[in-house]
Amino acid sequence: MQRENAGAGGGGPAGVLTGGVGGVRMEDLQRLGVKFFCEEPPGVDLPEFIPVFHRWIQAKGLPELLIDVADYSHVPDGPGILLVAHEGIFGIDETGGRRGLVHYRRQPSGGTLADRLAAVTKSALTVCQKLADETDLGDGVRFRGDELRVFANDRLHAPNTPATLAQFKPALATLLGRLYPGADCAVRPESDAKERFSVTVTGPEPVSVSTLLGRLST
Repeated sequence: MQRENAGAGGGGPAGVLTGGVGGVRMEDLQRLGVKFFCEEPPGVDLPEFIPVFHRWIQAKGLPELLIDVADYSHVPDGPGILLVAHEGIFGIDETGGRRGLVHYRRQPSGGTLADRLAAVTKSALTVCQKLADETDLGDGVRFRGDELRVFANDRLHAPNTPATLAQFKPALATLLGRLYPGADCAVRPESDAKERFSVTVTGPEPVSVSTLLGRLST
């Protein structure tokens, strides 16, 4: 179950993203992303992630085809450190002044919108767990399982409007039902229409990323 903190009305015929172009269906939305926030305060400096990500590339440490690392640690509240894969981007992101693990897809994938949303979330959780297990990251890094941000990197087909939110809600509800079964989650849409479409979800109680990963793996 989900509880909305900020209203979003509107919407059009079922399955059609009314804010899009050319009758684009919400089910066809591909460029999805998710961010899991770090526990505060962060115990690792951003540059410490660079050699870890390079080692993952050399060791083929993820199912994705890892390509390169990009360093934006000099940018205040910026994208931080990016691990570039063929399929998408992983990053230790500090946008908005809050550090977290962000992952978003660049390549299309199959399945329903709910399937793709679950897949990108599972990939992000996999990296969260892998980073938490890293022994080369000083005091370690821990991620909160009770808060995440879900977004679409597609301002053309998924503008930040109430209509987009209305059409996105069924897939989001499916994801939250798997991550937090039976729980009443708070869902807060991004209120600034100039920003990309996103919702921030807060669960009712702390939960580990390993528990969430297990729930998505069943």
